[in-house]
Amino acid sequence: MSTGRLPAPRGPRPDAGMWQQFRRRRVIRTVLLYLAFAYLAAEAARLVATYVELPPWGLRAVFGAVVLGFPFAVVLAWTYDVTPSGIVKTPEDPGADAPLSPGPRLGWVLLGVGAILAGVVLRMLRG
Repeated sequence: MSTGRLPAPRGPRPDAGMWQQFRRRRVIRTVLLYLAFAYLAAEAARLVATYVELPPWGLRAVFGAVVLGFPFAVVLAWTYDVTPSGIVKTPEDPGADAPLSPGPRLGWVLLGVGAILAGVVLRMLRG
């Protein structure tokens, strides 16, 4: 006996939001792993700093490298997948509409955010 409903489509929806794209591209997993390893690297640097007499700016340099590496990790996680056959470009969602061009404004925003981030890290390194 039919209820008159169509079966639910399988796979990602064309109108999937940004959160679903993050999940599909495994960005969330990469961010969590990055944060865990960054914490371990910072703690290891803190422990080793006392034994090797690391200069005072050494720990700030480790923290700056972790902060500057984070956006690169997110972009690489969005763009590429690690598979058993190697690193491959993440396939586009076949059900999605054509991607919209972000325009030049997004480039300027990203450049500004990067400049601010670099300034903050340099300020921290100088003390």
